Order: sequence, then C-alpha cells, then structure tokens
Amino acid sequence: MAHNEALYRDWLEFVGEFLQHPFAAHPSPEEDISKRLAASFNAACCSRSSVGPDWVDHMEGCWPGDYLPKLPPGPRIPDATWQPLLRWYAVSGLSGPQSLARVPSQVADWRMQSAWQDLVKPMGINYQLAIPLLLDGPVHRAYLLARPDREFNEDELTLAMALQPMLTGLYRQLSWASEDKAADRPGLTQRELAVLELLGQGLTATSLGHHFNISPRTAQKHLEHIYRKLDVGDRLMAVQKAARLGLLGQPLVVVPNGRI
Repeated sequence: MAHNEALYRDWLEFVGEFLQHPFAAHPSPEEDISKRLAASFNAACCSRSSVGPDWVDHMEGCWPGDYLPKLPPGPRIPDATWQPLLRWYAVSGLSGPQSLARVPSQVADWRMQSAWQDLVKPMGINYQLAIPLLLDGPVHRAYLLARPDREFNEDELTLAMALQPMLTGLYRQLSWASEDKAADRPGLTQRELAVLELLGQGLTATSLGHHFNISPRTAQKHLEHIYRKLDVGDRLMAVQKAARLGLLGQPLVVVPNGRI
C-alpha cells in the first residue's frame, strides 16, 4: 500500500507538470504517459484502444511501438463477441479497471478465454489489465497493460482505479491540444488524419479496409479525398507532404465506429 501511495504522489507531480507545460516538457506526451504506466505496473507493454458502438477494437497507440502488430494477426479484429475484456465491459456496463483473469466464466467461458490466449500468448500477453477512460459518449477508450509472467493483484487494481481520473484528464488535455492544432491541417478530418497515419505505415487500400471495416473501394475514395486536400497525386507524395507539414505521429482524436 505504501508503494501505491508513492506512485500516486509521483503521478500527481507528473500531471501537475504536464498541465503547466504539456508539450514543452513532454514533446512525446503519449509515449511519456505510456512509459510511466508501464513502469508503474511492471508491464511489458502499454497500449490504448478505442471501441465504437459496434464494439470493434481499434488500437490507437502502443509502447514500445513494435511490441504489438499494428493490426491483429488473422482476418478478424477483436470485438465483444470473442475478446474477454471487451465482452466484460459490453455485458456489465461497468467502467472500472478489470483484469483478464478476473473476467468471470459466466461472461467469458473457458473456450473464449482459451481462444484469446492462443491468439495473444505469442505476443507476451498472458495477463492484461484494462483501465478505461471516464469519458462521455458512445466510444469506450482504455489503456491496456500486459505482461507475460503474473496476474495483476488487488493493490494494482486499486492503483489503477486511483489513476483513472488523472488518465482521463490527460487524455482530454491532449484531445483539446490536438483539436487546436487541427486548424493548421489542410482541411483534413480526424478520420482522414487517421487514414493518413496508417498510410504512412505502409498500409494498402485493402489493409485500410480491414482496419476500418470498410470495402477497399471505399478506402480508395477516402485516399482520393486526402490526395485532393493535400494537392498531391499519389500515396507517396501524400505521405511526404504530410511529413513536411508535421501531420504524422501527432495525437489524434479518432472515433472509429465501423465506418469512415
């Protein structure tokens, strides 16, 4: 418990400093938050995901950046019908922190748990803790901490609950800052910026279609809109111009809902 209190005080200092100088003191704020979370919970990986009304999971960011694949292996994106933690939040309607191992069998039976472990065990995600952000609206957002070697204990769940309001405040601050910067972007919507970010990572129209649950034809239409707004002729030129404008690698407010 004393360890939790020390960590909590450290987080209070971090948040206070961040709110005073969000980008001067923290040029990579998302990474700083993720690193601090991973260290606080002795986690191997910290990611942030968003889930729309269709309860399809979209990873918005991850630290370390190469720990998890940008898209999950296989053709199926995790959703509330087969991911135990997502199913827990969809069924229970609760918003508190929850660990994978604590999801009761009445919500996710052994077959679902086993199928999920088969998917994520090679990635070192034997144990997982979700810390939802306390936001209004239809989108469920959460930080996810993962490690390969041991379950998250009661003290860690208590710490996670204490950090929820801070993490929510930090996310809101980043979102507002991102919206302020949107005025400097050439008419691109937040979702077009999300497409552009994935384009910079090498995704094709087909891969974009899988990621956003749309057809390759629709994905291609969105690429055409991006090319027109950036006044470029192809994806390479779009990525190069976006990099010059500082549009890549910025915190984005993405609200995936199965369509873009």
